[in-house]
Amino acid sequence: MDIVLIEDESLSAEQLLFYISRYDPSIVVKAVLKSNKEINEWFAVNQAPSLAFCDINLLDGNIFSSLHNNMITCPIIFTTAFDNFYQEAFDSNGIAYLLKPISFKSFELAMDKFKRLTPASVPIDWLTISSVIKKLSIPYKERIPVKVNVNTILLEVKTIMYVSTHLGICKATDNKGKTYEFRQKFSELVECLNPDIFFQINRGEIVNINFIELIEPYFNDRLSIKITNHPGRLITSVASTPGFRKWIDR
Repeated sequence: MDIVLIEDESLSAEQLLFYISRYDPSIVVKAVLKSNKEINEWFAVNQAPSLAFCDINLLDGNIFSSLHNNMITCPIIFTTAFDNFYQEAFDSNGIAYLLKPISFKSFELAMDKFKRLTPASVPIDWLTISSVIKKLSIPYKERIPVKVNVNTILLEVKTIMYVSTHLGICKATDNKGKTYEFRQKFSELVECLNPDIFFQINRGEIVNINFIELIEPYFNDRLSIKITNHPGRLITSVASTPGFRKWIDR
C-alpha cells in the first residue's frame, strides 16, 4: 500500500508518519505535500496512491479547490481541526474525518475501515462508495415546523401522505387529511426527505410510499396514484414514471 500525506503543519505530518509506521511498517509514503500547488504538480506526473491523508486548510488555501478539479481520485481520510467541512469531505471521496488532535485509536479505526473497503484484487468504485457514505451521513427530516395561526407546531414527517408546491408555498397533507402550509424551496425539501419513503412524482408533488393505496395506468404512459383517504389522484410525469416504477418495486 502507498499513501500520500497532504499536511502543511510539520508536527502533524510527523505524527501521521509515526502512526503509519506503527500501524503497518510496510506502508510506503510516496510524498508529503503542503499546498494546492504541490498537489497539482505531484498528481499531474504521478499515479494516484492507494490512500491520501488530507488536511483541509493548506498554505495556499482550502484543499477543496484541488478536489473539485478531480486532482485526487483515490479514497481520502481527512485530518483537520475544523468540524464544519463534513459535507464537502464526503462529497470528495472521503471515507473518514479525523479531528485534531488525532489519537492513534481514531487513526487505527480509519485505517481498518479503509482495509475493509478494499478487499484484495477487487476493483473499487470509489465514487459509488463515497456516494453511499454521503447518503448515510445525511440527517433526513423527521419533522417540519409549520405555523398554525400565530402558533408553530412540529409536523411529523412520517405522517405526511404527500406534499405539493405552488408559487413558493409548500403544502403537506397528513394522514388525518389536514393540510399545512410552509415556506421552503421545493428542491431542498426533496433532498431532506428519505428517498426510501418519499418520491417526487412530478415537478410539484412528492408522495409517501406508505400511503399509496392504488396505482393505475394513465394517459401517455403516466401513472395515476390514489392516496389513502384522499379523494383526488396524483399523476406522475412522463420523465418520472420509469424511476417511480423502479422505486415502488424495490
